Amino acid sequence: MIGIYLSAKNDKEGFRIPVNPPELPFKESADSEEFQIASVGMVSVPKAMKLKEFNFSSFFPSSETHYAETQFVKPQEYVNKINEWMTNREVIRFVFVGGSFVVNEQVTIESFEYQQQYGTADVDYTIAFKKYVSFGFKKMEAPKKQASAVKSADKKLAEKVVKKQAPRENPKPIPQTYSLVKGDSLWKIAQKYTGNGANYKALQALNGIKDSDLRRLPIGLKVKIPPEWTAKK
Repeated sequence: MIGIYLSAKNDKEGFRIPVNPPELPFKESADSEEFQIASVGMVSVPKAMKLKEFNFSSFFPSSETHYAETQFVKPQEYVNKINEWMTNREVIRFVFVGGSFVVNEQVTIESFEYQQQYGTADVDYTIAFKKYVSFGFKKMEAPKKQASAVKSADKKLAEKVVKKQAPRENPKPIPQTYSLVKGDSLWKIAQKYTGNGANYKALQALNGIKDSDLRRLPIGLKVKIPPEWTAKK
């Protein structure tokens, strides 16, 4: 089952996209540069890859529906949370599972457009992301004088420049996991975290567990818990 999850602050807050988009296009390109050479003409010199970009369009339902992937949440709450992340310049985690490939990236939200549908209170939206690469600046400290006494008036004091690597920003979050014990099932885990065992499908999708394996999960198996299940209310 396909699922898209957004989370921030090391998975302390986040949610699953309630209605999956019909498509999820990705764009990867190189930043090549062109030059004119008299005897050859135009040539292209390859450079480093640009940051990956992707976007999708969907909608937030205004009421409970049979096709939503999550329990009902008012559209305004989704809109407020996304706008809050953008305002605070949060680096968020984007997780896509259940498709032909898996995506688990730190990203920034580049744009978020939304509008209410006529005739319903559903909120259509388009959201765009760009891959985030953590980095640090080098800090230069002022030179310090040697403590030893100067024996000669002409002797110059040695100076030292110390370069320190700034701490890396936004370490990769460690997803919360749960180890199965005797008598456990995905239904019981969903019941424990959400109060509704029927939410086990989100747990199944996130961990890539087949339907045929649901009744024979080994004791001690570690399963990842969806971020919104452990987010502080």
